[in-house]
Amino acid sequence: MHRPTAPWPGIAALLGGFLGCTSDEWPYQEQQDDAEDSGSSDTGMPTPAGVRIEVFEPGSPSIHYIGDDVPLIAEVRDAFELPFAYDEILWRAEGYEPTLLIGAEGDVELPPGVYDITATARLDNGDNLVATVGGVRVQTRWTGTYSGNVTMILAAMFQGIPVAPQCTGPLTLRVEHDGDTVAIGGGTCSLNALILQLDAAYTIEGTFSNGTGAGTIDYDLGGLFNLSFDWVGAFADDTFLGSFGGDTSFPLIGDIAVTGRFDAPLESPWLEELP
Repeated sequence: MHRPTAPWPGIAALLGGFLGCTSDEWPYQEQQDDAEDSGSSDTGMPTPAGVRIEVFEPGSPSIHYIGDDVPLIAEVRDAFELPFAYDEILWRAEGYEPTLLIGAEGDVELPPGVYDITATARLDNGDNLVATVGGVRVQTRWTGTYSGNVTMILAAMFQGIPVAPQCTGPLTLRVEHDGDTVAIGGGTCSLNALILQLDAAYTIEGTFSNGTGAGTIDYDLGGLFNLSFDWVGAFADDTFLGSFGGDTSFPLIGDIAVTGRFDAPLESPWLEELP
């Protein structure tokens, strides 16, 4: 049993009322173990009003990186903000089977995801005090939403004059908590190639691993031409950067050297839940 470091004020014993919690909430096996360890049964004394368990860590909401420990800190206090005696504190995370910790303070490493973490304190009289913090995120350093541009540049010679028209459109990415599940949005752009003015649409596909990605970008130039290029990219310094390129040709223009780039800064590391 954990005893408070400060003396219990006499007035607290006069405070009545129950907290609406029962010993049936505590896991049966752990309840048996507690009784055997203490060598005594529940006292049966009512829990004074104002006694509660307060979770200090983790914060709600909070972000913790994969591989780093998530701190767990809680205290049981009375109405006068003084420590209150309890048998044990049990920590659990919703949707995660193993018990995280038994004790008032410690650390735990969790897989990527969003968790509601609950601390349950069992008191001497068998009552349970419960506190839950939500929105505890475990994710990679590059998890989040990104917004920027994708630019394609077509370099060619037209009647002996070098030209380099560009087609710039939006680029969005959503990187999930595991860092490898990434949704990339396509878009549209306008291409003014001197004798050709085209509205282009593009789609981007790719796979990611450990912060780097590779795939293809496909352009539909007004239904007249289709271009496809391989791209590579990576997340660095809160930005997704990438590049693509190749050679092609257009009628009346001839050979064209195509280069392109991705540039999408991080908008937010906080992911909203998808519907």
